[in-house]
Amino acid sequence: MNDKIKKTKNKNIADFSLVKESKKPKKKKLKKVEFYILLVATALVFGFAFVSFMYQTVTVIGPSMEGTLDDGDEVVISKLRKFFSVKVDDIVAIKKPDSDYYSIKRIVAEPGDTVYISGGKLYVNDELQERFAEKIIINSGAAGSKIKLEQNQYFVLGDNVNSSDDSRFNNLSIVQKTDIKGIVIYRLSPKDKRGKVK
Repeated sequence: MNDKIKKTKNKNIADFSLVKESKKPKKKKLKKVEFYILLVATALVFGFAFVSFMYQTVTVIGPSMEGTLDDGDEVVISKLRKFFSVKVDDIVAIKKPDSDYYSIKRIVAEPGDTVYISGGKLYVNDELQERFAEKIIINSGAAGSKIKLEQNQYFVLGDNVNSSDDSRFNNLSIVQKTDIKGIVIYRLSPKDKRGKVK
């Protein structure tokens, strides 16, 4: 009788140890899952921070870029590219230190260039600029006289030049490179016009 009781006790002990051992792999699996969740979450946070550093969405305000971009269009700007390449014909997002909004304009002259408007036409280094050649620029503003651009200075116009507040006028004036917050690379909306911006 005692032998039977002993055997039963031993059996229970053996069973209990099996149960305890079977719980260990579950804990390991749980820790593995937690690790992967943490890894994915960290990757998402860093990914979001990286994208935010490189790109930003900006809404076009007003009619100054009509013909290329319309009032209310949402565009993507490359914040990184401005450090490597800002050139004539780029459409840029400009934000002056005292301004609460972005101005979207096209660069027409860069450091070292001489820019002016004569007879309603735009000239850079005494060459007629074809992009605006078909338009008569009504108000020359500051560009009624020749302007020599210094280092890190840019002259910008709106494509809809006669409805644009740009480098001709005091509100925007000559643009410093530090005022350029990004280069417009893509239109997000409206959907039917989605695509690269030129």
